[in-house]
Amino acid sequence: MRHSNHANRRPDRAIGRGVPAVVLAWLAFVAIVAAACGPSAAGSSSPSAAPTPQPTLDPHLKAPVTADEIYIAIAGAHLQLYPNNALIDQGTIVKRINGDLDGWPIRITAYDSVAAANKATTWKPGQAPGRGQPPFTFEALNVIVEFGPITGAVPAAPDTEHQATAVTLVGILDPLLWPIEQHSVVAIPARTIPPPATAPASPKPKATPRPSANPSKRP
Repeated sequence: MRHSNHANRRPDRAIGRGVPAVVLAWLAFVAIVAAACGPSAAGSSSPSAAPTPQPTLDPHLKAPVTADEIYIAIAGAHLQLYPNNALIDQGTIVKRINGDLDGWPIRITAYDSVAAANKATTWKPGQAPGRGQPPFTFEALNVIVEFGPITGAVPAAPDTEHQATAVTLVGILDPLLWPIEQHSVVAIPARTIPPPATAPASPKPKATPRPSANPSKRP
């Protein structure tokens, strides 16, 4: 009887051992199919759309410009700029900021109009400064920026350091204030290219009179 019982249990154990093998084989097959489908599924994704180009903004300011706007622009260039005092509302002057830039005085004056700023200047563009005038003066729109000490003598050519500061100053002002008129001991070229002059329109050719369909008869 014991022998027959052992014999009856062997088929059950054989069946129990065969079931996990079939499951493992099926799982392996599913894994292979999933791996094969993976790259094709990833490759079927739609390409990303190209970014929309953004319009280029015009950095130039429009009149009236404030003295604070110019001061903040210069301070943002990480120069050694320190304010001393400010003058507010005196005649046509809306505000004047007196400060120190790289060891030289700087004055930023904003007038109430472009006409008032033009009237305040007593020099012609490109003319060298004279007695009682700073080495560098830049005028644009309703703003005048003066850089350098004012003495009783005619200002001399600046040292290399302050000349470089003046060049940097024009580089800051040029994108904001345009066109810039200079009154400097050493002319500093502007970076902004002025627009081409508009060519005058050519006169229209006169139309040739057509002969009359019924010419008058001579007597």
